[in-house]
Parts: sequence; C-alpha cells; structure tokens
Amino acid sequence: MVNKMVNKLRKQLTPRQVEVLQAVERFILEHGCSPTIRQLGARLHIGSPSAVFKHIRSLKRKGYLRRVPGEIQVTGSPAEEALLKVPLAGLVPAGDPKEAFDASGEAVEVPEWMIGRRKGSIFCIQVEGKSMVDAYIDDGDRVLMERTNTASSGEMVLALLDDGSVTLKRLKIRNGNLFLVPENPDFEPIQVKELRILGKVVGVLRKY
Repeated sequence: MVNKMVNKLRKQLTPRQVEVLQAVERFILEHGCSPTIRQLGARLHIGSPSAVFKHIRSLKRKGYLRRVPGEIQVTGSPAEEALLKVPLAGLVPAGDPKEAFDASGEAVEVPEWMIGRRKGSIFCIQVEGKSMVDAYIDDGDRVLMERTNTASSGEMVLALLDDGSVTLKRLKIRNGNLFLVPENPDFEPIQVKELRILGKVVGVLRKY
C-alpha cells in the first residue's frame, strides 16, 4: 500500500513522464516483470540509456517509481494526481454543421497535467459524428478545447459559421481561402468565406 506521506509529496508529472510511467506499467502487465532501461528505451523510441534513466530518476523522485536491484517497481499512478473541473458544453457535431451548442451546466474532471498553465481557458465538448475519426476523435468522445479566437492552418478548431452553426474540423488556409477539412474520406471539406474560431483542440478524453 502506498504510503500516505508519499501521496502528499507527489508533484505534477509532465506529459512525457506520464508516457514513460504508462510504458513501464504496460510492460509489467504484458511480461510480468519490469523492463530494463534498454527495453524501456526501445518502447519509447529513446536511443540514449542515460536519457531513459533521467526519466526514471525523475519519476522516482516524484514518488511514482521505486528501483530495487534489477527491478523497477511502480508505486503510484498519474490517476492519483490532482483533478481539475472544466465546464462541459453540449453536443458539438463532427459531421455536418449544426446550430450553436449551449453550455450544459455540467463539469468534467481532467488531470491537471493536461491543462497546465491554461487554467480558466479550457472547456470540454462532447462530439457527435464521425468526420474526425482519422484524427482519433470519434462519436461520443469528449474533447478538451482552449478558448481562442485565432488558429493556424492545420490546427483542429471549433468553428462558428456565419449562419450560426458550429462544427469541429481541421482549419486549412490555401491561397487566402478558408477550408474546414474533415479527417474522414466519407466527408467533404467545407469552404467558407468567414468563420469565427471558438477554440482549438488540446486533448481527447475517451472511456473504453
């Protein structure tokens, strides 16, 4: 059982540290033993053993891993990190544009590391439709959005069209022309003359 004192001392993990910790956990589940530094490096596509060891040392210092002779033990999980509540908006189409969504009055708990310094500017939408499946955003997923009125070509955005409808698509700007491009070959790009950016995608929450 994890010592309660350790829980209190745990610090926020970076996204890369979460990835390393999850790789260790998956290896143990698959093989019944902990990975070597080189095995872990291969999974993470890190060629330098010293770079892998640096991540292990950071996770050990933060109370998530423990090293004993010949073994790496997991003592914690990022699920135990602080959770922040962000507002949940109504259903947003990832398909044909529909009328603007309304705030649902609900909130969603999100790991603090996913938000970082953007506290207060993050909201969550629930996706309806499959036009973004090739970008790993499926029907029913909850997507974290950062409030912004600007975006660069190539970013996934929540766009308000001039007819009052909203849609989640990838913004493409070509020769001064604006396109909202789906990530599903079954859907056609939408060319628009004007749009208003409501936010851009920063993460996806999915429950399997």
